[in-house]
Parts: sequence; structure tokens; C-alpha cells
Amino acid sequence: MEKATRCLARATGLAAAAAAGDGPRKRLAVAMVDCLARRLLRHVQAITDALIDPSVYLDRRSVRAARRGFFELSPFPKVAFVVGNRAIVEAVENESLVHVVGMSGPFTQPCQWIQLLHELRRRPEGPPRVVRLTVVHDDGELLAKMEELVSDEAEELGMEFQFHGVVGQLEDLDFSNLRNVLEIKSGEALVVSCTLQLHRLLAADDDAMYSSRSAHLNQMASIAQLQHMAVNSCPSSSGGGSVQYKDDDPYRSPATPLTFVSPPVSTPHFQTPAALASFLSAVRALSPKILVVAEQDADHNGVSFRKRFCEALHHYAAVFDSLDAAAATTSAASRLWSPDERAQVERVVVGEEIKGVLLRDGAHRRERHDRLRQWAARMEMAGFTGVPLSYAAIRKGNDMVRRCGLRRCENKECGGCLLLCWSSRPLYSISAWRPAASRGAGSGSERSEYVHVGAEPDDR
Repeated sequence: MEKATRCLARATGLAAAAAAGDGPRKRLAVAMVDCLARRLLRHVQAITDALIDPSVYLDRRSVRAARRGFFELSPFPKVAFVVGNRAIVEAVENESLVHVVGMSGPFTQPCQWIQLLHELRRRPEGPPRVVRLTVVHDDGELLAKMEELVSDEAEELGMEFQFHGVVGQLEDLDFSNLRNVLEIKSGEALVVSCTLQLHRLLAADDDAMYSSRSAHLNQMASIAQLQHMAVNSCPSSSGGGSVQYKDDDPYRSPATPLTFVSPPVSTPHFQTPAALASFLSAVRALSPKILVVAEQDADHNGVSFRKRFCEALHHYAAVFDSLDAAAATTSAASRLWSPDERAQVERVVVGEEIKGVLLRDGAHRRERHDRLRQWAARMEMAGFTGVPLSYAAIRKGNDMVRRCGLRRCENKECGGCLLLCWSSRPLYSISAWRPAASRGAGSGSERSEYVHVGAEPDDR
């Protein structure tokens, strides 16, 4: 504790000197130091909950305003929604009964669904006969307001529209009864949109994951030893008969002509926690036309706090920088934002997300962001196959970026998916999926053609 206190004092000094004035680097440094200080006090049980749980000191109105502010200020959720809406419209082409399920939680906004109604109405074949919208959200008042706004817009457009609100969070839903919870009806074309929520289902016992990984590493060491023996005992292949392996394959040595030891079927890196596996299985059973997934693209799911902290520092430096630039650019936002308004978004939305990454551990840590390649592996294992985003969808995303007028904001296509970047650093990913035709080892073969999900060593 003595050493930690000295280090914390030094970190506080570094935060104070991070930047002149009140720049994004300094504000981030203060937030990170605050998390370090709170982490030191976690073992003082009487004050732990008050220091970590945001519900204790953030009222619903402030949270609602900050979430709306993040959507208006940051370019990334707007890009995610226009790309996702386009993918949805394409998936329900010629369908007359359309049911859209929005599982974006606190990041959903009425304008997303209003825009979707307009796109469905502009279809060459005409609008669907009926559009049903089910939204899962933890704010009942917001759901009521959303129903009113979207229903009024549908009436003006002359579209038959039905709204169903589910009050709660994704992880609290009864996945064994998802069809009834979401009021799915037979004969309708179902589409599901899930923005910045799936990672909450990765929560698991980190100690168990670490033990599993240790056992896996021992198995890997045995495999490496056997392969080394194979190299020494087998004559080298020559000419066209040799088998070439990728240098980044962790299971095969490039020098081994024939690998007689098969790798494990799954590794702890790709093991799917029970909650996520149950949810994806339930969604797959509903046979959606498409499942659109948007997630933070960061490595915040590991066991090691040190690595998690370093990754968070770089990731949120880019997030703070993007919000700061957007607040100062009239084309990025509908209006100029005051420092206090921007600070409220940073504190209530981004700051609480940082606390979720750094302060909680084990099954209580819900902010477990991961890279696109890991999500691709999990989706394939769950029986989904990738749907490449169309040229029209990617173009809509690029158009939104240009309208924001932020020079360092860019989209990068990645094997049929989209990475939303700030200064070339990926911050969010967008991908689309549908149930594979059949389960089994080959169910993900189509996806592997355009998304590389090669395993790589990390701290899990």
C-alpha cells in the first residue's frame, strides 16, 4: 500500500502536467488517476459501492442527457446507425412484414428508427405492409417517449407501425424465452440490431479463465515439444509436396512438413461464456434475416490489469480527443458545445465506461470490449456466418464521416466489416451476420474468406 500510494502521488503529478490548460489529455489523465485511486480503496467494503456504482450518484435525467449528448457529439454512433440501417433495409428486401429488434440499450436513440422508417418507405418495391419495432432499454420513460416520436413519424409517412418496449438490460433478459419476451410472430422478417451491448455478456470468473488458460499453455508446450520431435525425426519435404503454413499460426511450426498433432478444438481465448452462448443460440433459433453488431474495438477483456490499463489509456485517449475535436467543429455537431456540456458527456458516459473497464473484476466486470477478429470467431462458433457490408452501406458510413467534418475520423473496410477509426486507431467495429445453413466445424468457412480471425497471444 505504501508503494502504491507513492506511485499514485506520482501519477497525480503527471496528470497535472499532462497538458496545458484543460486539454483532452489532461482530462483523460485525471480520469485514469481517479480510477487508480478508487481501485486502491476497493477493499474498504463500507465505501466500495459508493465509489464504483454509478447509480449511487448519477440521477436518471443526467444520464439520459449525457447519452443523448454522446450520440449528437461523437461521429461514431451516427456512422454505426446509418450503416446498420442500410444493412437492415437490404436484408428485408421485398418483405411485407418486418420486425426490427433494437438491443442497443443506452446507445439507442429515436432518430435511428425514424431514419430507418424513411429508408424502408423509399424501397423500390414500396414500404412494408407492417413494421414492428421492439426496443430493449433500461429507461422506461425514454421508451415511452421513443414510442410517441417514432409512432408519430410513421403516421405522417402513412406506414402501419407497432412498438413494443422491453424495460431492462440485455443481460437480464430470459434467453430461454426470448421469442415471447420480444413478442416474435411467425411469418415476419426478423432483424436484430445490437450496438455496444454484446460485450456485457462476456462477464466471467477471471480466476477460472486464468486457470483454464494455464492448462492450455501447458498443452501447447507439449504440442510444441512433439512437433519439435517430428521435425528432427522426419525427413524434410522438397519440391511441391511441402505444406506451407502461415507464420502467425500458433499451432504449427513452419518447419514441420506434416503436423500429426491436432490443435485443441477451442482455446480459452475463443471460449464463449455461458451468457453469450445462450443469447446467440436463442437469437439463432429465431432465424433472423440479419444480426447487426457494433462493438468497441479494444482489448479490454483480458485478466491482466496492467495490460488492460495500458490498452484503455490509448483507446480512451483517442475517444477524448475525438469528442474534443467534435465539440469545437460546427459541422460535427448541430451546435457548438460548451466545455461543461462536453465534460458532462465525458464524465457520465465515457468516464463511467472507463470505471467499468478498470474498477470491476470477475463476473462483475461488464465492460469487456474485444477486437473484431475475436467477435468473428465467437459468432462463427455460435453458428453464424458473416454478411459482408454492401458498397451502399459503406458509402453511407463514409458520407456521414464527411458530413461530420473531422479530418482524423475515418472508416476502414476490413474483410466485409467496417472499422471506425480516429487517427488510424480503430475504436469501433460494425459487422453483420446471419444464421449459418448448418452447424458444425464448417459453418464459419464462408466468413473466414473475408475476415481473418487468427489467434494471437495475449494475457487471457
